[in-house]
Amino acid sequence: MVYTRNNDSFVELYQRGKIANEKAGDLFISVHCNSTPERNSKASGYEIYLLRPGKTKDAIAIAKIENSVIKYEDDPGRYKELDDENYILTSMAHAAYMHHSEKFSGLLNKSFKEHTNRTSRGVKQAGFYVLVGASMPNVLIELGFISNVEEEKYLASEKGQDQLAKSIFEGIKAYKNYYDIANDN
Repeated sequence: MVYTRNNDSFVELYQRGKIANEKAGDLFISVHCNSTPERNSKASGYEIYLLRPGKTKDAIAIAKIENSVIKYEDDPGRYKELDDENYILTSMAHAAYMHHSEKFSGLLNKSFKEHTNRTSRGVKQAGFYVLVGASMPNVLIELGFISNVEEEKYLASEKGQDQLAKSIFEGIKAYKNYYDIANDN
């Protein structure tokens, strides 16, 4: 397992995928905590995202927020907007991994349901820059909402972190089992 960081430092989005590629990663998992503009929001649950341009207002809005961190990077101009045309080029590069990303996201969703008492907000699609550079199956996980006081407590608790980590670990194990069986045939 390779982490792009082990503290609260900022790593540019393109660098995260580059690190995974240089280490010959088999999976790229970008782990996040969600938020809403209002404090003590009622929004709750986890979400799993695949790299595809968002077609709903919610998907477009969340990608805009997630991608906005590029303003802290040295060269935000390196990112092209993931409109339909640019997505076609990106998806051609990711075509070999999309089926595996879809399978992995489904197994992760199932694992979260089995190992936590959390609400699934589903597997969704959005154009996240952080996923563009990873040349392997990849997903972005929103573990919960830090703008929801109860979820924030859960996310900060040892129990919550253990359950969420176990869910991700078990999802990875299930995916590895699936992958090994699929590649034995």
